[in-house]
Amino acid sequence: MNKEVVIVGGGPAGMLMGLLLAQERVNVAVLEKNKDLSRDFRGETIAPGSVYLLKKLGVFPALEKHGFIKVRKIKMYDREEKLFSVNFDELDHPQKFGIDMPQPVVLEALKEKALTYPNFSYIEGATCTDLIKDGEKVVGVRYKESEQEFELRSKLVIGAEGRYSRLQTLGNFQVQKKEFDRDLIWFKVPKPIDWEEGNLIKVYKNDHVIILPTYPDYLRVGTYISLGGNREIKQKGISSFIDKVCTIEPRLRKPMNETIKSWEDTTLLKIFTAHLDNWANDGLILIGDSAHTMSPILGQGVNIAMQDAFKLLPYVTNGLKEHSGALPADLFTDFIEKRKKQVSFVASFQSRQEQNLAASSPFQCTIRKVKMKLLDKAPFKNKVMRRLQYGIVENETMEV
Repeated sequence: MNKEVVIVGGGPAGMLMGLLLAQERVNVAVLEKNKDLSRDFRGETIAPGSVYLLKKLGVFPALEKHGFIKVRKIKMYDREEKLFSVNFDELDHPQKFGIDMPQPVVLEALKEKALTYPNFSYIEGATCTDLIKDGEKVVGVRYKESEQEFELRSKLVIGAEGRYSRLQTLGNFQVQKKEFDRDLIWFKVPKPIDWEEGNLIKVYKNDHVIILPTYPDYLRVGTYISLGGNREIKQKGISSFIDKVCTIEPRLRKPMNETIKSWEDTTLLKIFTAHLDNWANDGLILIGDSAHTMSPILGQGVNIAMQDAFKLLPYVTNGLKEHSGALPADLFTDFIEKRKKQVSFVASFQSRQEQNLAASSPFQCTIRKVKMKLLDKAPFKNKVMRRLQYGIVENETMEV
């Protein structure tokens, strides 16, 4: 079987890329290894800039039909003392809110719209096993579905598998990986009555929690532990873990006692970043977390990945018109250089916030408090946050 483009990975970047190409009448297939779209603790917050793009695509009505939580604020406190806040209503952009909703709903909306185009194929339960090559050029993929082996020939393979990308290895890409000295434990609890709007970071001494209102009426809560400290913290018992969190945010005591009964009610997330110097070979390009795994701070990974897809589109469509065979890697040089600038901006911002949250000594905690209060009052605060939250559409002025 032949396709013009094969996309490996049906997450936000891959599914969106598939829809965008389908709308351009490109013959495209998306391979997804899972047989359903369920995702646990995966990018449920969609930044305002990505919401704006989803509106332009026409998939937003399906999201409205399901329902979501509007995210308009980000706040940081040292216990009850405010250090920093941003209100999206104050940012100079027509899209005034992000949304929080289950990722499968977004993926399903993208998939259903893409399936209205006869040139789009979605193959679930398909695990990519190898690349097909003609010399050094990638000309397709081999994949396994229901224990059977299949081949798909193409002019371009797009890798959008996420942070554990097989195509990184198959494509012989060099990965610069940085592991943090902490892991992250996530859990969900029912949202207390009268909980305030917005994403919340609370710090206290050398510890902190991240609290995200989550559709329909939950809080998604994350807290760091020392790298490899999962066994140690589990030995202390779940009640000790609840005490750790509630020392920082006492309002979580009741919902945690009612909901978090064992470690099975939590999820461990390994924290690392991974960046590729080169994202493309002849006939192959990686996007999203496959090319640049981001820190979970401020939940920017899913948004950077979706915006990769939008910016990649014209390079692919123009390349398909100009080349009869595998699209050459140098076709994407300009795309990669431009996207690296935005990725670098976001990653640098995340790194600074990671350093702030990692403060351990009393002196470092005091410095953190001073720095965040100064940033809160800085005249450039909204400009920085606009670039962070809107990305490629930060200068849009038209309502959609």
